[in-house]
Amino acid sequence: MGATVLGALLGRKTLSTATLGRATTAARGVGRTVKEGQDIERAQETLNAARQQKAELEAQVQTEVNALGGAMDSRTEALEPITLTPKRTQVSVQFVALAWAPVWADASGRQTPAYR
Repeated sequence: MGATVLGALLGRKTLSTATLGRATTAARGVGRTVKEGQDIERAQETLNAARQQKAELEAQVQTEVNALGGAMDSRTEALEPITLTPKRTQVSVQFVALAWAPVWADASGRQTPAYR
C-alpha cells in the first residue's frame, strides 16, 4: 500500500514535506527532552555525591577539632613572663590629660558627685 492509499483509507491527506518536517522537529524535541532529563539525573547524582563528601569532611574536621581541644586549652597552658624594654626612640607620648571630678562627702563618709 502506498502513502496515498493508506491516507485515503484513514481519511487523511498524503504525507507532505511540511508534515514530515513537523514530525522530525517533534522527534528532535523528544530527543532533547530525554537528554535534558538525563542531564538532570546526572546533576542530582553529582549533588548527592558532593553533599556526602561535605558531610564526611565536616565529620573529619569535628574529629580533629575534638582531638585538638584538650591540647589547646588556654586555662591549662603554661605561661612565661617576658619583659620588654622599649628603647627611648620607640616611645612617643601622644596625649596627656588631667581629669578631676569633685565629690561631696557627708557625715557618714558617703560620697556623692558634686557635678550633678
